Amino acid sequence: MNSINNLSGRIKRRERVKGSMLAGDLRFKLMTRPYKLYVYNFAPDDGAELLFVKGWNNDKVLVHPNKFPWINISLNKHSEELTKNGHHPLTAIGFEYTNNVVKHLLKEHADDFDKFVTYDGKKNWYGKQMDVIKIAYDDYKFENYTVVGNENLFDIDAKLKVPAYKILELNSKVNNFLDVKAGQVIKVPNVYAKEMVIMVDPDNHLPVVQLIFDDKGLFEKYEYSEVKVNRKFSTNDFLDTNEAYGF
Repeated sequence: MNSINNLSGRIKRRERVKGSMLAGDLRFKLMTRPYKLYVYNFAPDDGAELLFVKGWNNDKVLVHPNKFPWINISLNKHSEELTKNGHHPLTAIGFEYTNNVVKHLLKEHADDFDKFVTYDGKKNWYGKQMDVIKIAYDDYKFENYTVVGNENLFDIDAKLKVPAYKILELNSKVNNFLDVKAGQVIKVPNVYAKEMVIMVDPDNHLPVVQLIFDDKGLFEKYEYSEVKVNRKFSTNDFLDTNEAYGF
């Protein structure tokens, strides 16, 4: 995962939101340095396109709904319009987010590595034999955390390496990812998940399937396909003037 500079592919997701498993399906092009991201949604917002280029468009996501009112709109990447039916902001697409979570677990719990990380052999996934790694943390629990400064739940997610949506779920008085203030005491999980099942593609060594479980069961599931690592992009791939796009 550390070696990825450019990436494209398709991702299918299932995320538990307010007790229901919501599905999504999108195709993406991603450049990590400098950061550029193009997304085409198959579901749930069929045909919607998103373009985010760091330092462009006032650092906002350009959204073309491909439906009425047929106009582009610009939104903050953490806005409720973009995050209300999902667990993560747009910039979590790709493997950097997963990489940071796993590295944090290994750093913080290195002495117990053999207790919570196991190799579970191989499993067939769409005709390919994947290597299965399980990360199980029996001491999964919730702790108090005091909000600092102007941070929001995504900032806390990045700091503690625990899912922002789980924090939202644990705190009934917090209405959205941005609805916290300095000095507020909230509940957070002590690790990312009670159990993570990761299927690693033997060809590119990437965790193309990720199943995440919390105290209630399946919390989120991600499946990557059509993955191309460090492919060459043209400048046009991340321009709203690209004739192949609908902006």
